[in-house]
Amino acid sequence: MFTRGTLIYIGQRLVLIVLAVLGVSSLVFLGIHRLPGDALFSEHLHGDQYQQTLHHYGLDRPLWVQYVNFLAGMIHGDLGESLVNRGVPITPIVLREMSVSAEIGLVALIFTVGIGMTFGVVAAIRQNTWMDYVLSTTSVIGYSMPNFVIATFLILVFGIWLDNFTQGTFYFQIGWPGRYGSIGAIWLPAFALGFPYASIVARLTRASMLEVIRQDYIRTARAKGLREAVIMVRHGLRNALIPVITILGPLVIGIITGGVVIENIFGIPGLGKEFANSILNRDYNIVIGVFTGYAALVGLANLGVDLLYVVIDPRIRY
Repeated sequence: MFTRGTLIYIGQRLVLIVLAVLGVSSLVFLGIHRLPGDALFSEHLHGDQYQQTLHHYGLDRPLWVQYVNFLAGMIHGDLGESLVNRGVPITPIVLREMSVSAEIGLVALIFTVGIGMTFGVVAAIRQNTWMDYVLSTTSVIGYSMPNFVIATFLILVFGIWLDNFTQGTFYFQIGWPGRYGSIGAIWLPAFALGFPYASIVARLTRASMLEVIRQDYIRTARAKGLREAVIMVRHGLRNALIPVITILGPLVIGIITGGVVIENIFGIPGLGKEFANSILNRDYNIVIGVFTGYAALVGLANLGVDLLYVVIDPRIRY
C-alpha cells in the first residue's frame, strides 16, 4: 500500500515530530523557569533541607546548565523526577497516562467519525425530509454545546437518573479500573469528548455528499443497475471523504486537548488530570512532561490523518 516515497515521507515526518517535541518541551521549560514563585514552595522546606533539595534536582545551578541537562535527559527519554514525590521518575508516569489519554481519544475519534459520517450520509440521502431536519438540528445542538456541558448532562442522565431507574444495572462506571479502562468507564467520557466534533463531521459530510451524489458518475452507476447502497458507499461516500479527512487533523487536536476537561470530570488518570494536578501542586517537572506527551500525541495523530489520504484516494502520493 505504501510506496517507497511514502515511507520516506513517514520518516521525514517522524524526524519533524521529534524536533517539534523537543521545541515544545524546551519552550515550556524556559517559560516555567521564568514564572514568579518557587517550585518547592509546596514542600515547606527551610534551611539546609531546602538547599539539599535544590541541589538534588539541580535547581541551584545556572539556568543554561539546567537546560543542557534537560535536553540530555530528553534525548535519553528521561524527563527527570517529580518535585512533589521525590524519587519518582516522570517518564513512566507520562507514558502510562499517555496510553490512557490515547485510549479515550481513540474511542472518541471512533464516535466522531462513526456518528458524524452516519448522520451526514443519512441526512444527505434523505434531504429535506423530517430525518434530515432532525439530524441537522441534532448536529447544530451538539456543535453548540461545550464538551463539559455534555459530560455533566450525561453523568446526570446515565449515572443518576437511569441508574436509579434500573437499580444499578445500567453499565456505567466512574473512575478507571486497572491499567486499561472497562467499557463502562470509557464509552461515556469518549462520547462526551467526541460528540461536538461528530456534529462538525456530520455537517461537512452532508454538504460533501450532496455535491457528490449530483455528479455524472453517480447517475452512470444508477444507469448500470447497481444497488443504491453500493453506489452511496463505494462511489459516493469514498469521494466525499476527502474534505472530511482534511478537517480531521484539527479535530484530533481538539479531542486530545479537550481531554484535559473530560478526564477531570470523569476522574480518569490521563494526561489531562495529571496536568491539572501538577499545576495545582506546582510540580513543574511533570508539567513539562505532560506538555511533551501532548506534543508527541498531536504529532503522531496528524501523521496518521495525513496517511489516510493515501488509503482513501489512490491518486494521492507523497
